[in-house]
Amino acid sequence: MIRGLYTSASGMTAQMILTDVVTNNLANVNTVGFKKDIAVSKEFREMLIYRINDPSARNITFENTAVPVGMLGTGTMVDGIYTAHARGDLRNTGNPLDVAITGTGFFAIDTKNGIRYTRNGSFSLSSNKELVTVSGDQVLGQKGPIRLDGKTVKIDDNGGVYSDGALVDNLRIPTFADLNVLEKEGAYFRTSRPEQEIIGPVQVQQGFLEGANVNTISEMVNLINVYRTYEANQKMVQTQDDTLDKAVNNIASL
Repeated sequence: MIRGLYTSASGMTAQMILTDVVTNNLANVNTVGFKKDIAVSKEFREMLIYRINDPSARNITFENTAVPVGMLGTGTMVDGIYTAHARGDLRNTGNPLDVAITGTGFFAIDTKNGIRYTRNGSFSLSSNKELVTVSGDQVLGQKGPIRLDGKTVKIDDNGGVYSDGALVDNLRIPTFADLNVLEKEGAYFRTSRPEQEIIGPVQVQQGFLEGANVNTISEMVNLINVYRTYEANQKMVQTQDDTLDKAVNNIASL
């Protein structure tokens, strides 16, 4: 009975984590370049249980060996939270400083905490005429921060940045052989394994932004399923608690 309480409680704990993941996805449905998270659950190891102290349940072949009843589940847990890097839909903004990556890769950004990565191409010019993110961090090119002193800006499909018709630099858009080395850090991604950064062909589109890869309907369905599962585990806890109460206060007093 006590084991059943822990099993149901573990299910409630897992559903609470799943709720946080789904609600965070829904909250960022309009965030440019956002990549949704997916929580993966797994079972705790099952146990083989036996009937004990029951003479009628002795093994026919081995008289003193208890007969197995079957496998007993011991609960569930969240095995990990992973980011889905599928590309979101592109939206035409007409702003020459907005850039969407149509292929693979991430914009490299110079922050106070080091190099970070993002798919959010909503850029602007700082007071120093440098290309920066909405947070004011410098957007990196192959040569470093990109400075645009001219009146017009052109970014070609290969990431070349032109100011008044002259090539200034090429956007630094690396990718990674294993995207699992990336971890979310606020609005950016970071990695502890920068050696896996790969510089390859670049495909971008000026005047567009990439939307979040979140399907609102799917996430709402997931949220409903999570709530129902949580309620089922909650009812199981209440039922087992009532049974324990009767066992302790009623049956034990007979």
